[in-house]
Amino acid sequence: MLETPKRPAEVPVGKPKPSRRPAPPLARLDLASLGLVNLAMALRGLGANRLRAFLTMLGVIIGVGAVIIAIAIGQGSRAAVAASIQQLGTNVLTVFPGQQRQGGVSFGLGSNNKMTMADADAILKGCPAVERVSPQVNKNAQVKYADKNTSTTINGTGENYPIISNHPIQAGHYFTEGDIKSLRRVAVLGSTTATDLFDAQSPIGKTVRIAGQSFQVIGLLKSKGGQGFRNPDDAVYVPVTTAMRRLFGMTNIQTITCQARSDALMDRAQDEIDAVMRRQHKISADGNPDFIIFNQADLAQAQNAQQDTFASLITYLAIVSLVVGGIGIMNIMLVSVTERTREIGVRKAIGAKRRDILTQFLLEAVLLSLVGGLLGVALGIGGADLIQVQNGWTIVLAPQTILMAFSFSAVVGIFFGFYPALKASKLNPIDALRYE
Repeated sequence: MLETPKRPAEVPVGKPKPSRRPAPPLARLDLASLGLVNLAMALRGLGANRLRAFLTMLGVIIGVGAVIIAIAIGQGSRAAVAASIQQLGTNVLTVFPGQQRQGGVSFGLGSNNKMTMADADAILKGCPAVERVSPQVNKNAQVKYADKNTSTTINGTGENYPIISNHPIQAGHYFTEGDIKSLRRVAVLGSTTATDLFDAQSPIGKTVRIAGQSFQVIGLLKSKGGQGFRNPDDAVYVPVTTAMRRLFGMTNIQTITCQARSDALMDRAQDEIDAVMRRQHKISADGNPDFIIFNQADLAQAQNAQQDTFASLITYLAIVSLVVGGIGIMNIMLVSVTERTREIGVRKAIGAKRRDILTQFLLEAVLLSLVGGLLGVALGIGGADLIQVQNGWTIVLAPQTILMAFSFSAVVGIFFGFYPALKASKLNPIDALRYE
């Protein structure tokens, strides 16, 4: 019996069932996806050793914080110096008596005093670049009111002293040119002296005794704050002629304070004052003067130079600390490359290229430095505020300083992380897979 041949299986009509395509290899991913993969790998690598990552960041944290604090202190010092100079008055030049010399021995500044009221008048009239002048003398004396008394500085000044010295009136008024010419016994009190003698009551119109002589109080100056060994608040101000003839028996003035018309005219004003004083004292252009002209701008320049040197020193030390932190990052990244040799081999075996490995490890170094930089910024801002509160220093935190310090931390991460990343990318995948 013949066997009936089997019919071939019918092919189903319709669309064939789509087969599942394999995932595209790593090489075919777009740049954004590759970046995300590398970032994820970098975060996983750092997260596996969190304590070690934090300890590695410490160098960057301290370095960035130190840079911010150092620059903030330096800029604050500069601002404090500028404010202190501003308190002395704007565009100010001061003429002092010169030094007397005898047999090669100098008797010190002010020992050769030949300055008179006529010199001050000649400067005001003969120096176009000078706007105001105030001749001055001062001595300590006892000041009394009722049952209270204080020993303070008595300053004899011209009528322009409050404007030149940036020491404005709080109540009442300052004495006038007429008061100076008539040798009137009127006084203006500094805020500290007024408190010592009158407590909280107004001194205006009251009569005080200075060195045994009665003076009427006509004004009160605003508080200005101490200036080194000088405290303009702890003083009494009287007309210069009254101080010279009625109180101290002087014939010469001790200083002449001059105000230039602008900052740009300071040097010109100094030259004009020098010429007038030489003419007044009959000193030739090449002769040794019996006076000294002190330029306030020179003081500001010297103070700023000193502050710049100090700030630069601290900044260099902070940068060294930041570089040491970068070396720590490189060291830890080299250790990490050694520990993760097999991981690198596996990644290369499944399609990762050299640039992927390089990017992964470079990202790890940059992440370490950036996170450390952010924490360093927080440390710097907090530390600067703490120093300001604890020590009462002037601190200036400029946004560009913070940005500069943070950017430098990123540069450190790239610079010190590149070599370990390059070393990782050059590993042979076969050798890496064999590594134990």
